[in-house]
Amino acid sequence: MRMSSARIVRRVLVLAFLVGLSQTTLGDGRFTDFEGEAVHYPDYVPEDRWLVVMIWSWTCPICASEMPGYAQLHDRHQDGQLTVLGISLDGSAGVMEAWAFAEEHGVAFPNLLGEGDDVAKFFYQQTGQALRGTPTFLLYAPGGNLKAVQAGPVPPEGVEAFIKSQEEVSG
Repeated sequence: MRMSSARIVRRVLVLAFLVGLSQTTLGDGRFTDFEGEAVHYPDYVPEDRWLVVMIWSWTCPICASEMPGYAQLHDRHQDGQLTVLGISLDGSAGVMEAWAFAEEHGVAFPNLLGEGDDVAKFFYQQTGQALRGTPTFLLYAPGGNLKAVQAGPVPPEGVEAFIKSQEEVSG
């Protein structure tokens, strides 16, 4: 069976499109800020500070109890050794609730918004694991090396102690 050249070209184009889709990163606009503007995750990864990423949802009661502590952690270290970044998996349908949740809990650290599936893909790309729920924390050393992952509540003081122990080992 012989294919026409037009049919071959069509198949090659479809294949190229599918390969392109499979290599799209979340830095290509799958996250937004609360105003709906596309943002790039790598822009939020500091080279010279630890980064705590909190994946959360406004519907999560544990997130509600954890959020004020992480707001205080961010405030304590605003000019210091770490920064906090939130990623809400509430998506565009939940943007108003996510924004209100962050406001209600006094959050001054930056927050990104993604659809649940995109946040799960991001988490898998970062960790090689499936996202198990919210809250989930990722801790990156300066330069962006992932050092720890934890689902469920994590006291901010535990994050500070972990960072101190890592700096003592490497220092």
